[in-house]
Amino acid sequence: MKSEKNIKKYIIFIILTMSTGIVYKLPYIQDVFYIPMQKSLNLTHTQIGNILSIAGFFSTFGFLGSIYFIDRISKKILIPCALIGVGITGIYLSTFPSYYVLILIWILFSLFSDMLYWPVLVKSVKNLGNSNEQGRIFGFFEAGRGLFDTVIVFMALYLFSRLKSLKYVMLFYSISAIIMGILAFIVLEKDDPIRKKKEHNSSVNFEVVKLKEVWLVAGNIFCAYAIYCGLTYTMPFLQNTYNVSVLLIGVYSMINQYGIKMLAGPFGGYLADKKFKSSSKYFRFSFISIILVMIFMIALPHKNISVNIVFIFVIAFAAIANSMKALLFAPMQEVGIDENISGAAISLASFIGYSPLVFCYSLYGNILDRFEGILGYKILFSIIIAFALVGLLINKKLIKVTKLKKSINNIV
Repeated sequence: MKSEKNIKKYIIFIILTMSTGIVYKLPYIQDVFYIPMQKSLNLTHTQIGNILSIAGFFSTFGFLGSIYFIDRISKKILIPCALIGVGITGIYLSTFPSYYVLILIWILFSLFSDMLYWPVLVKSVKNLGNSNEQGRIFGFFEAGRGLFDTVIVFMALYLFSRLKSLKYVMLFYSISAIIMGILAFIVLEKDDPIRKKKEHNSSVNFEVVKLKEVWLVAGNIFCAYAIYCGLTYTMPFLQNTYNVSVLLIGVYSMINQYGIKMLAGPFGGYLADKKFKSSSKYFRFSFISIILVMIFMIALPHKNISVNIVFIFVIAFAAIANSMKALLFAPMQEVGIDENISGAAISLASFIGYSPLVFCYSLYGNILDRFEGILGYKILFSIIIAFALVGLLINKKLIKVTKLKKSINNIV
């Protein structure tokens, strides 16, 4: 009986991992097919930026909207609807509609993938393990997601190279999302939504706003994600400061994409569960490590040092940042949020935690434009240190809360 339950859990884990690897392919199709997208849809750089910014606005506030229904509607409904919704919207995208219709399409993408899908996905992954397994579960989830993500992208690239049209890539992504939606509906188990009005009035999920634990987890995510956003600028840092060749940058990208990104999550999860016995404590270690790495990056004599030494620090930064990203929501189980509002807690934490997307890239980019050369990067690294210091302060309180919750659970 127990083995059957474990097999079912592994199947659900695989389906959730694969579906996450496909659900964001269409909303972020520009990451791989920017130029083909621009030509096929007849868009300017500004128009693409406008589409993504508007979609980002709806994504951010979509997390808030999901607070109301995430604990009321089963994942067996929400996840398949999100995947199939993305797929159907993608099929219409493949007709190459006008600019204003594209804005509407990307708004729908953001609502399906971020409002309907992401918070319930995190809640579902979290519920697959107990509080002592959260690091490993989220770590392996991120690694599996990255692996399937890579396979899907290579298949799309092969399709594009053979058929020479983005239309077929869009259809491939769309059909894959619909298939995953059907599989999710078949495999996922039905939740017990909040039904009893006497025990849960219509505003019960918004009670989560009053919980200190949720704000501490959200603040922890906010600082960690702001640091992760800085990872984008390591490649231009190497190119602009050390004139590293495009070939070597490509090698770094491969190491980051297929090595660090897939190994950092499981390794960080293992350390969180086995070494630190707490994902919150692992974040404390990570924030301190980031501060030390950034101090070295600032203090290094960049004019008189081998790029290989700098490369080691860049890899260290990538490993720590990716492991933090993989475990962003792992502390949620430790703080003992009531299961009836855990989905709402994840939605609120997502709204706050992912908000660096709204301003960090603009902030970092503006600094590099205003301060040329190594000075701009030193200022950027200093800002990352500031986020890590704030993260440490928040994390200190978060660890106190997790210790208190564990001591109460041990007494009970």
